[in-house]
Amino acid sequence: MHPIFCQLCKHGNLQYKDEILVAIPTLLSSHQILYFIDFIIIAIALASRWITIRAKENFKIAPIAVTLVSIIFFCTSYHLIPESLELVTGFIYSKYKSVRYGTIYGYHFVDIKNAVTNHKSTIYNTYDEMMEAYETLKNKKKSDTDSEKYTGIAQGKNVFAVQLESVQQFVIERKINGKEITPNLNRFLAENIYVSNMHASSYTTTADSEHSFITSIYPSENGEAFSKYYSNTYDDIFKNYKKAGYTNVYAHGNYDTFWNRKNVFAKYDVDNVYFIHDFADTSELIRTYLSDELLYRQILDMLPQTQGPIFADIVAASSHKPFDLEGIQNKEHKISIDVGKYKGTQLGDYLESVNYADYAFGIFLEELKARNLYEDSVILVYGDHYGMTMYDEDLIEFLGEDKQNYNSVRMQFEFSNVACGMRIPEIQKMRIEEPVSKIDIKPTLMQIANIEDTFSLGTSIFEPKPYVCVNNGKIITKEYYYDAENWYDLKTGKALDMESLEENVKADLEQNVELMNLEIGISMSVLTENLLKDYLK
Repeated sequence: MHPIFCQLCKHGNLQYKDEILVAIPTLLSSHQILYFIDFIIIAIALASRWITIRAKENFKIAPIAVTLVSIIFFCTSYHLIPESLELVTGFIYSKYKSVRYGTIYGYHFVDIKNAVTNHKSTIYNTYDEMMEAYETLKNKKKSDTDSEKYTGIAQGKNVFAVQLESVQQFVIERKINGKEITPNLNRFLAENIYVSNMHASSYTTTADSEHSFITSIYPSENGEAFSKYYSNTYDDIFKNYKKAGYTNVYAHGNYDTFWNRKNVFAKYDVDNVYFIHDFADTSELIRTYLSDELLYRQILDMLPQTQGPIFADIVAASSHKPFDLEGIQNKEHKISIDVGKYKGTQLGDYLESVNYADYAFGIFLEELKARNLYEDSVILVYGDHYGMTMYDEDLIEFLGEDKQNYNSVRMQFEFSNVACGMRIPEIQKMRIEEPVSKIDIKPTLMQIANIEDTFSLGTSIFEPKPYVCVNNGKIITKEYYYDAENWYDLKTGKALDMESLEENVKADLEQNVELMNLEIGISMSVLTENLLKDYLK
């Protein structure tokens, strides 16, 4: 099965065909038509066979077509030998390595194998084994940084967490034709805590970002955490905030069936869950999503009346691929930038959609202030995952790089780097530049609320760690990038010669890989084996 259809059908994703198919044109490249060449050859073979039978000719094209298909298969999978297959099988989290070493056929072989024998593809099959590894990981990741002063700094305060669709870091503090792309975000970040080196925990879906935010463990891929493992038990943020006396709220302006959210949030301890059918005003939609503006204007009035604090998880979606903002009313008054020569391109559409998301976020901040909720609340905002396609020619030009000498390693870094910032009333104008990721959000919010954190793979953003990783085996440090095979210098893009490095630098990088494998191994085991179900109540 071809990759694009495989991801549609895999684990029930076919139900999301409308949302996924509309984004496909922005993701395909012309050379990828070669994926379908065997369909064409087989069609010719079948047609020629039919013609041959009908005409009763002696010459048959079908055998030639079959031979061509066989040649194509051989050429694309010539190194799918037992050694490579064994190597690929070990990469339970890295599609990059699976395809690199085993071709697309090897990847699908391993994918099917893991689906059939999932428990055999996890490193830890029991809770005790996993917890031993977890304690080792936590001990090795301990920092000397004094972060205790942040513990309880926002205890008892309302918390509003806003997830922005596809908003990457590169748009922050950047202008186009003299206008800021994200003026409201820029102002918010300048006045509060600006986290400039936040990375998505995976390259996949909004649901995966939510999963990492809620549980502080990695997703698997393509929404599996919500579609396949939704009934798992986690030490999730809702349960912990509920124990601390908070009323939990979740809001997303889409249908509850999308990414199985109805079942997912029925499992979590959320007091009020709102989807599109719960909003009174649905007059402005972007495809199937409630516009960000209508989401923000209504959600604060829908908060439950309670004496205690509120924890609200709000998911915005207007800047979703294909970035056309179809359905926005009076759009010309809500877009404050002129994308100029990029008008009508993917980059131009993306920048306009981000500019609209920023416009709507500004409305949310105004609504908070109007209700006297802004000054004494924790407000977190972050992008869920990448928006722009990597190596887009317009994007490279826009970033001001020489196309001939562009640092491709830096582009991979930009691909996972998403916008992030937070307001804590007692902290002003703070910038965190050390690498952090989505799995670090939950332990941060737990720390500032003085809530005990029983199980998180991440650490507080106030306790810097030397690396973060994406669940396909990529590692990001402040200076270096690991592409699941080699280390690179982020500034030059050149591969590091490990043997010529200073011993302490080499040892640190090797330990980062060791800890990354330990971290993802624990995460995958917890996810696929549901190892916390009998130990967290």
